[in-house]
Amino acid sequence: MINPIIETTNKHEAILFLCGPLRDVAGQFADMLKYCKKKDLRIVDMFFDTSTIKSQEEKCFDQLLDYLKRNKTKIAVVFYSKKDFCKFLLPQKLEPFRKTDKLVLHCAKDNVII
Repeated sequence: MINPIIETTNKHEAILFLCGPLRDVAGQFADMLKYCKKKDLRIVDMFFDTSTIKSQEEKCFDQLLDYLKRNKTKIAVVFYSKKDFCKFLLPQKLEPFRKTDKLVLHCAKDNVII
């Protein structure tokens, strides 16, 4: 279920996740930084890959999962768009983190929380 963001979220740590061609990533990265500033999210780490090779994208996602497993605090993971989230990732792998209220997923372009 997707809920539009109506108000600024509470201050908490955020991770940026982005995969894609370098020409796309630069502009998307800038938009994600603006989004985090607007929503008062403090960026603590970034995971991105510009190789456009599926195995590299999966490796980057696995690094994100390892980070989430080690982290004890609630984290916001910011994706560029819901389309990118669904295209690059296996959303079911993030479900255990969402169920324990340890993770909030943001889509900067779409201005939604998944």
